[in-house]
Amino acid sequence: MFVIRHRTEALFVLDAIVDMKHPYRAYERAVDFHALAKPRRALHSDLGRQEIGAERGLRMLVLQFVEDRSDREMERFMRENVAARWFRRFGMNERTPDRSHFGAFRKRLGTGGLMNLFEVMRATMKEAGLIPEIFTFVNASKLESKPTSGRARPRSCGGLRELRQ
Repeated sequence: MFVIRHRTEALFVLDAIVDMKHPYRAYERAVDFHALAKPRRALHSDLGRQEIGAERGLRMLVLQFVEDRSDREMERFMRENVAARWFRRFGMNERTPDRSHFGAFRKRLGTGGLMNLFEVMRATMKEAGLIPEIFTFVNASKLESKPTSGRARPRSCGGLRELRQ
């Protein structure tokens, strides 16, 4: 049976909903998105679809990178996540961009622009202590392994020979 849900609106402040210890607040304090967006404002046009602005676009790239989301996942994430709306400065009733916006914004920035932006972001967040840079390098040429015969494989792998018999 189809049930009709009645919609009610409530007035609330997103800033009060997002936890004061939320990681996005640390990004907000560490990075001056307004200053980063200033030289990139020329990338936007008044023609075609409505633009959301360079600053919101930069904030979107940061979230997409930090949350490791595809364009489609990011579209849904922006619709459903209150903290993401707060960080990107969207109201609860404001429509968020679809997945095509993310690729279009990256294309406007270009490869060099993206590299420059992420280098600035990395340095800023590293300086603020938000991202550690710890790497472990292993020289795999010196590692020895068991021969890859059917007998040397772990029992869980079993090998294809057992499946074929």
